[in-house]
Amino acid sequence: MSYETLKLDINNKVATITLNRPKMMNAFNEQLIWDMGEVTDKLKNDLEVRVVVITGEGRGFTAGADLSERDSSWTDTKDALLRGYLPFLKNIIDMPKPVIGSINGAAAGIGAAVAMACDLRIMAKDAYIMSVFSNIALVPDGGLSFLLTRAIGYSRALEYAIEAKKISADECLNLGIANKVVELDQLQKATVDWAEHLAKRSPQALAHTKKLMRDSITQSYDEIYNDEAEAQLSIFGNEENLEGVKAFFDKREPNFK
Repeated sequence: MSYETLKLDINNKVATITLNRPKMMNAFNEQLIWDMGEVTDKLKNDLEVRVVVITGEGRGFTAGADLSERDSSWTDTKDALLRGYLPFLKNIIDMPKPVIGSINGAAAGIGAAVAMACDLRIMAKDAYIMSVFSNIALVPDGGLSFLLTRAIGYSRALEYAIEAKKISADECLNLGIANKVVELDQLQKATVDWAEHLAKRSPQALAHTKKLMRDSITQSYDEIYNDEAEAQLSIFGNEENLEGVKAFFDKREPNFK
């Protein structure tokens, strides 16, 4: 299936979504919003895909909303955020598999929210994340206030937001936002290698661990402890678990089907 504003490639159980409006720094017009909703819906339910990568074509990851767009179906900004962006952002967050943000350039505005919605991030050395909203007298949106604050703490997140300061790749690494930083010409290979490595691991372990750790942001220790026990009960002794145990004793790599 083809999309007007993005590319989808699936290889070795890894799906790569490439935002494809390079002349506009991959800024979100209405069509890209709908395309992201459709493609993330598809991948969320595709059992053959074990890892999802999101990246941008050209020089940028995404510059955020396309402020030059004049014709759209949105009644207002709130409608665009709730009816347009929220479904695909929630798909990323609730995706039952890891989502890697391969940040090749600027991730600004709501593009910063897309980057932060991903579970893992690998960044090119010159890439950055930026809550640009205060430059045009607006507030962060796309859930960025939630995502950034929980990632780096209130005071630091507030500083970056109200001053619209770039968070460089090296700063992202030091703050724990980025997992890896590489040269731009190494980004694609490093991303694929990482994604394919994860895709060989147990799908049920990846899915349950992601959900438990996501939920731990807003739930209590007792709630998460109980959820861990329930998850363990539901998967202990099943085919994947037995293959993992057998591979351990056989001293070989497991083959999770």
